[in-house]
Formats: sequence, structure tokens, C-alpha cells
Amino acid sequence: MTAVIPVYFVLTPEVLPLDLAGPLQAFLEAQKAGERLSFHYVGAASESNLGGGLMLAQLAPLPPSLPVNAIVVIPGCYGSAHRYQAEIGEVTAAWLRTVITKQAVLTVCSGALLAAKAGLLAHKYCTTHHELTARMQLQYPECKVLENRIFVKDGNMYTSAGISSGIDLTLFFIAEQFGEQRAMQVAREMLVYFRRSGHETQHSVWLNHRNHMHRAVHKVQDLVCQAVHKDFTVTELAQQVGISTRQLSRLFHDTLGITVQAYIHEIKMALARQLLTQSKHSIEQVAELCGFASSRHFRRIWQQFEPLSPLQFRQAFNLNKEQV
Repeated sequence: MTAVIPVYFVLTPEVLPLDLAGPLQAFLEAQKAGERLSFHYVGAASESNLGGGLMLAQLAPLPPSLPVNAIVVIPGCYGSAHRYQAEIGEVTAAWLRTVITKQAVLTVCSGALLAAKAGLLAHKYCTTHHELTARMQLQYPECKVLENRIFVKDGNMYTSAGISSGIDLTLFFIAEQFGEQRAMQVAREMLVYFRRSGHETQHSVWLNHRNHMHRAVHKVQDLVCQAVHKDFTVTELAQQVGISTRQLSRLFHDTLGITVQAYIHEIKMALARQLLTQSKHSIEQVAELCGFASSRHFRRIWQQFEPLSPLQFRQAFNLNKEQV
């Protein structure tokens, strides 16, 4: 039996509600799905006022040490520049500096400033909320702060832009630790359909075309996103939702303004880009994982979306990453 992985939420005054709740919910869904996780809420003070007036009480004290397999989550807070200079911020930063060795540390929004104060982000690529990047660059010049990024991983440090991006970061982390299928399962349970990658900005193909209320179209979109490896036909999808092929085509045209096949290809290309930039799979393996009958078919559809070949796209991405 695998060991239980402890997840520590490090809480400071005036915690941003979604910075805490988003990652917590994602980890809770992973636990419900079978991952062995335990949850601990710690802070330099025994209670913390959540934004909006809700109090978090009976927080455990900061422990003298952490297991190597621990996951540490640092949510952001209101008035971070003041709070992290205050006594609790000083104590928490000193504690982080002492206990963090190889543990995975996930920061949300201004939580990156506390990690930087503790020296955890020195000479590492990182990000934070767009309103704080300039301040962080000025206050912590040793940190390699990236702007307009959803999240960034560098070694054991995972930093995110804040608010909803904490969910994206946690889903990415879950995929790394427990596998892509587990991450997709958690995303479905949270109704976020799929995660944004760290190299996207605020837009996500996985969430595109979702601003409607038609249940049958949503169900078809769910089927496509949950099984990108399948080579669905429009007829098969129509049968799955109990309508005719003609009606499904009309619904997609009227609701989304695109064809069913175009939507399928859009999702397959989104996965292909992720696999090309986040894995070492060959082009043939990427084609198979994206549900194409052959790499030739994959390349033909790819050309409709990207000017570079799949191999050139991967090489360009790796070159840009090295130059960041």
C-alpha cells in the first residue's frame, strides 16, 4: 500500500477564498477518486480571517519539520505586501526557509511573494498575479518572474497567477503525480472540463465554446474531451445523446458557430500541442494518443491549425523555453 501523502495548507491573515478552496477541492476530488492524501491546515496564528469575514479557527501550529513527500500549498492573501512584512509573514517565511528541502511547494497568487521572501524562488522561474509581477521583480530581483503565465514549474516550486489559476496548477500537479486520467477525472468532477497548460494565458481551447446552455451540445463536448483518443464520427456522437446526425450538426452550427468535426479537431490539436510540449512521445505516439488512424492523417489535420510541422513546433517550443 502506498504511503499517505500529507498536504499542508499554509494560512496567513486574510486568505483569498478561492486561492484556498480551489486547490483544496481539486485535492479532495483526487482523494475521493482513490489517492491517499491527508490534509493539514497550519499557520503562525491559530486562526485566520478568510476574505469576506469568515474565520478559519483551530489552525495547527507550524510543525518543526515536514515529511519529504509532503505537498505544501501557499494561498495568497489580501494586502500581501503589508501582510508578508508583518510579524506573521516574517515567522512563516522563516519557517518555510527551515523546513522546505525537496517538498513540492504550490503557491497561488501572492503566495509566491511569501515563497520568495523565504528564499525558495531564488534563481527560479516563477509567476504571480499580473498586478504583482512588477512589485515582485523589484522586491525580489533574484527571482526569474515571468509575466502573463497561468502557472510555472521550476524544480519543486510551482507558482500560479492566482484565483482560478490555482485550480489549473493543482490539476497539472495531480497529472504529474497521479497521471493524466486522474487529472481529467478531477477536472470533470469540478466541471472545469480540462485544465489550461502553464504556457497558455487566460484563454483555453478546452473551455472554448462552452458559453451556452444546451445540454445535448455540452454532453457531446464532454464525450469528446473525455476520450480524445477516440475517433468519433458525428453519427456516433448523435446516437450517444439520442438525436439525429442532422439535428446535432444544426445544433453545433446554431450554438457554437462551428461544425462537430471542427470542434473534434480543435480538441485533438489542443491535446497534441500539450503532448508535443510536455512529453517525449514520438509524432506517431502523439497521433495515436489523439485518436488519429495514422501519423499521416494527424499531420494533414495539424497543417490546418499550425504553420510549423509537429516536429518544428516541438523544437521551437523547446528553444523558446531555453531562452525564457
